[in-house]
Amino acid sequence: MSIKLNHPCTRCINSIKRDPSIPYGKHKCNAFPAGIPYEFLWQKDVTQLEECNNGYKFEEST
Repeated sequence: MSIKLNHPCTRCINSIKRDPSIPYGKHKCNAFPAGIPYEFLWQKDVTQLEECNNGYKFEEST
């Protein structure tokens, strides 16, 4: 069974598409290439941050 995450990070243009061959793989992005930290997924409103990390910030994909 797969769980779809409807979170701003998954809608960001900096999001890196998850490899479906890796079950329960971490969500990654240009700001966090090793995996988005828990607090960014569940505790912070990334849409309101000036920057997430490494000069990247949330930008809604079209």
